[in-house]
Amino acid sequence: MKKTTTRKTSPKRAASSSGIQAFVHASFVYTGEGIVEKEGRMLVPSDLSEIEDGAVVFDARKILWVGPTAELPKEFRSMKKTDLKNKSAVMPGLIDAHTHLVFAGSRAHEFARRCAGTTYKEIADEGGGILNTVKATREASVEALFEVALKRALIAYRHGVRTLECKSGYGLDHKTELKCLQVVKDLQEALPQMTFVSTYLGAHAIPVGVKKPQYIDEIIHKTLPEVKKKNLATFCDVFIDEGYFTYAEGERILRAAKKLGLGVKIHADELTETDSARLAAKLEASSADHLLKISDKGIQALAKSNTVAMMLPGTAFYLKANYAPARKLLDAGARVGIATDFNPGSCYSLNLPLMMNLSALYLSMNSAEIFAGVTYSAAASLGLQDRKGALLAGFDSDFVVLPYDRFEEMYYRMGW
Repeated sequence: MKKTTTRKTSPKRAASSSGIQAFVHASFVYTGEGIVEKEGRMLVPSDLSEIEDGAVVFDARKILWVGPTAELPKEFRSMKKTDLKNKSAVMPGLIDAHTHLVFAGSRAHEFARRCAGTTYKEIADEGGGILNTVKATREASVEALFEVALKRALIAYRHGVRTLECKSGYGLDHKTELKCLQVVKDLQEALPQMTFVSTYLGAHAIPVGVKKPQYIDEIIHKTLPEVKKKNLATFCDVFIDEGYFTYAEGERILRAAKKLGLGVKIHADELTETDSARLAAKLEASSADHLLKISDKGIQALAKSNTVAMMLPGTAFYLKANYAPARKLLDAGARVGIATDFNPGSCYSLNLPLMMNLSALYLSMNSAEIFAGVTYSAAASLGLQDRKGALLAGFDSDFVVLPYDRFEEMYYRMGW
């Protein structure tokens, strides 16, 4: 069953606006309207709300009208039109809502060694692992970090991503963390065709030579206020796990961030079950990410909240770990997103459609759940669900025209 409900702007606005154009005769336009109406919960394939032989009218900023090509309103018929000849589908731009985009250096040689049997601990004891990345990132200039981050952002763009969340976390000191966040701000100016969302993740690990209480005090009393003052981030994230930050430490940092007006996120229940998923729900976090070790109580807490459970299947694949229980979360009524977790150590990929493929194969997600995971639910995890993640009049016009006639081809074609 397909839905053909449309939302229009007024003819008066359309007639007086300049730069309006339309794509017509799309094989399918996937609006995701059913997903929006359900707020991303308990989805079935018909919630894709596909319109066969569809049309999209838009200007540089907003979508103005969506519906069947045969019903294109009279006031738009004289506008510039591109005929897709029923060969291409149209859908909202993809949203990758969990990446570590800004860092320097490469750990390819470490990956090869790990695959050959060297343990992560052995590599770390030699100064490798995250220490390698932190050293390279601290030494890199803003210009060098910007250049490499720009290349990575364009790779994501070519995979259909139009909104990209970028975390800091490889500086682990005041100066470098701010430097990495500044790079994200510079990316927004350089690539206006994309939307960048910054997240401060100073609490990613404990820096060498610094006692944890001292570092937490620096985060709370020095770096977070500076991040807010300079408008360098929208969110604050904390890695709550064994060997990193405890539940109590994470809650302290996140409450300080909320007091400053920042949104909060949690790297939750990844390596061990720390009850951090329930903390995310309690703090009304925008997302709880990873969740490989989430408890049943954590699942129920997220299902009753608006916190998005962010699946990062590429990381489980890369580490040969058990996948997060996406099906349990979905069946409980949670909102579930999908992201790459692009990072130098456990998932060096910006291919979001590949993560969609893994979500279909190993997380048992249906087409509407996968679609929502990289559109509406991902937008909700960034507080952007009122203008991104659906193809409806009034939403941002950052949709994508696919090089094939159905949405499902996007994750059927593995690694394309």
